[in-house]
Amino acid sequence: MDIIFKRDNELKQEYLSTKPTATAKANTFVLRLADEYENLINKSIYNMNYSELYEMLLVRFKNSSVRTIIKNVSILKKYIDFCLDKKVVEHGENRLSVFTREEAKRIVHKQAMLNKYISREKLREYQNILYNEQDQLLIELPFIGVRGRTVENGTLEEIINLTMPTKKDEENNILTLVQNNGKSRRLDVKTSTMALIRNTYEQEVYVENNSQETNNVRLSFQPRKIQINKVENYVLRVPGKNKYEKFTPNLLNSRMKRIQKYLDNPYLSFTSLYQSGMIQLAVDKYKENGVVTKEDYIEICIRFNYGSGNPEKYWFEVKDLFKQYKKLLHM
Repeated sequence: MDIIFKRDNELKQEYLSTKPTATAKANTFVLRLADEYENLINKSIYNMNYSELYEMLLVRFKNSSVRTIIKNVSILKKYIDFCLDKKVVEHGENRLSVFTREEAKRIVHKQAMLNKYISREKLREYQNILYNEQDQLLIELPFIGVRGRTVENGTLEEIINLTMPTKKDEENNILTLVQNNGKSRRLDVKTSTMALIRNTYEQEVYVENNSQETNNVRLSFQPRKIQINKVENYVLRVPGKNKYEKFTPNLLNSRMKRIQKYLDNPYLSFTSLYQSGMIQLAVDKYKENGVVTKEDYIEICIRFNYGSGNPEKYWFEVKDLFKQYKKLLHM
């Protein structure tokens, strides 16, 4: 691995070498955060007492969800088990083995959750801050369920492949969402969403820096206006005088980084917006009926194509997200 750990480097490298490449990459990120805390208190994680482990989880990790904490703890527990097998643990036990889901709930970073999972009202507030129609649409599409499959060749495919609907579908507020494998689905949207799609499709220039003045003397401190060329019937195209391209996942993620900066919210992402939209529908059901049923959660999964057509398997995950958010807001 490229990273050099400050504590127990050889031991951690040996542990990571036992993992598949993708797993090792995720484990490295977690072990690096733990390594910083180990170096701070001058004690290896496998020799920390429970209070020290709890403090490490609280102050070193971005605890934006219970699931994230449990995943991180699972990685750390496996590493400590590995250290036990290597017989380097002084007390001979894995003190993270007693960590529970209830404890994970207690240390979720509340502010991170509030920034990560936004409401419909917050979405509108953000859109009012964003100058370009492209950026306004990019944060709305995942919020209403437009994203794509979570496979290597499906990243953000429904956003990238979005084209202007036929006149009839535009009048009826219906989108046809196309995947890279040729499959498609239909989604009803609000009139305001369809109007934003039309405005984005007709946007001729993209104004850099969210239209704010720059420090670039060559540009007389005014942000650049970059031409957006038509590319077939695609709604979103890459700005550039000589470019005739639709977006790619990398370009979209780069744009989201800039949007985070404009909105002063580093937690905002296509995934968090997608999850926020599901939570919002659950909130709507709760406010309307005082309860959210299994059927409601399945309906949300179907709209968001969550679980790739197998909502019966994933509805409880939406329920878990909503319960966390509901508790956070004391609803």
